[in-house]
Amino acid sequence: MNAIFKFFRSVKLAVALLAFLTLFALLSTLVQQGKDPGFYAEVYGPFLAGVIQITTLDRFTSSLLFIIPMVLFVINLSVCTVDRLVSRARRKAKKHFGPDLIHISLLLLTVGAMTTTLVRREQDFWMAKGDVMNLPGGYTMKLSGFEYLQYPNGRPKEWTSTVDLMKGDLVVRKDYKIEVNRPLSVGLLKVYQMNYSQGAIRLVDGAGVLRNLCIGQDLMLADSNYRFAELRMAADGKGIAAHLLQWWDGKMIAERDVAAGDQVDNYIVMSVSDEGVTGLRAAVDPGFITVLIALIIMMAGLTLTSIHKSKGVD
Repeated sequence: MNAIFKFFRSVKLAVALLAFLTLFALLSTLVQQGKDPGFYAEVYGPFLAGVIQITTLDRFTSSLLFIIPMVLFVINLSVCTVDRLVSRARRKAKKHFGPDLIHISLLLLTVGAMTTTLVRREQDFWMAKGDVMNLPGGYTMKLSGFEYLQYPNGRPKEWTSTVDLMKGDLVVRKDYKIEVNRPLSVGLLKVYQMNYSQGAIRLVDGAGVLRNLCIGQDLMLADSNYRFAELRMAADGKGIAAHLLQWWDGKMIAERDVAAGDQVDNYIVMSVSDEGVTGLRAAVDPGFITVLIALIIMMAGLTLTSIHKSKGVD
């Protein structure tokens, strides 16, 4: 039992765990997360794709390679914190709580970060004016307007999505303007302004699920990928069509124009639009409050420690 206690109290264990997590976290930033196996085979080649799958670098923060070291680090930090408090109590040392608060804040910060990593939910979506989207927490959001401003040289200046947020029959926010640095925030839900596109295809699959595909985006399927390259005049000259590039194994194998009613694999094109669509991200982060409390406690601990040091108190 004493050996187990010493193992979890070890500073060397903490350093080793942090070094391991840092190394694999850096490696995971080089790999796009959460894609299908076919994507990695196409982008990185069969060998590297196999390595990525085995090491779970494609989903690092939800893998055992991340969870187990983080749990061990939390145990290590908890044992060190309790050991320090008990040791000082036995020695009847002066009650200088600054370092203790810092230890506790680090523990809470780690727990909050783990909660964010494992439980945080994100949902990226595109909306055209009048669209309604279901969001986490039982909310629904309607896009009532969108404004896209540019500088004289054509560079993007400002995107603003005007939305109504509802929960059941209750209107939670009315005509709220979501901007790049001004998300909509209600409880744990935040909705961010992320993107904008001047053209979109509305697709529906066999299950009746609608999807907006914007210029520059890919429709990734089992046998090939389709990229929405641009809008073009329809062949009959009476409307617009979406120009799609079909890719397989890193090579373009076909291109075609599609309009409303055409089929793309198991999708049917509902409409092709040249009206602006807005890209938004809804996020629910239960770990945010824990992280915020941890930072407040850490500031208190650092302040107390600084005061004691300035007075020459050990």
